[in-house]
Amino acid sequence: MNKTLPTVALLACALAGGCIGRAPHASVKWNVEIPSRSVLAAAKAKYGLVRIAQVAVRAPYDGTRFAVLRADGSIAFDGGNAFAASPAAILRGASEDAVRASGLFTGVVHASSSAAVTHSLEISVTRLALDCREKGAREAVVDVSVTLLGGREVVAATRGTASVPAEADYTAAFSAAFASAISNALSAL
Repeated sequence: MNKTLPTVALLACALAGGCIGRAPHASVKWNVEIPSRSVLAAAKAKYGLVRIAQVAVRAPYDGTRFAVLRADGSIAFDGGNAFAASPAAILRGASEDAVRASGLFTGVVHASSSAAVTHSLEISVTRLALDCREKGAREAVVDVSVTLLGGREVVAATRGTASVPAEADYTAAFSAAFASAISNALSAL
């Protein structure tokens, strides 16, 4: 009897502390990519070879969990939905694809390439969120700043923004919003 009481007490503590029970649900992981039939329209090349020098995502949108804009002005972070990797890492590939699809440059090289280029691009995502501020509405919103450099001099700086209804497929919604926002910014170069 002496040995049973401590075992029962230990088991009760484990149950009360949450040590035994169902595992929490893992969040669903989403991606951002330039759709094969994207909103980007190929233009005649205005510039030579370009390097995507950097892609940065401004805080608080730089975490993997979705930032959710709420009607009261606060930002929540969705525990059930997240990006498959850091937004900057995901958007680097999408940015390269978008710049290539734009046709504004004769070619696009990765930041780690040692190729000689005539221009470089700095891309900053200033907003990447689910906008739930209006009752009954949920939209993927993306704001992008693009700076074109020739050597170390700024050639042009532009902005693009987009908002796309987001229902169930967040990859499609964020992909369309990013493609539209960066297209708007690139078309202004």
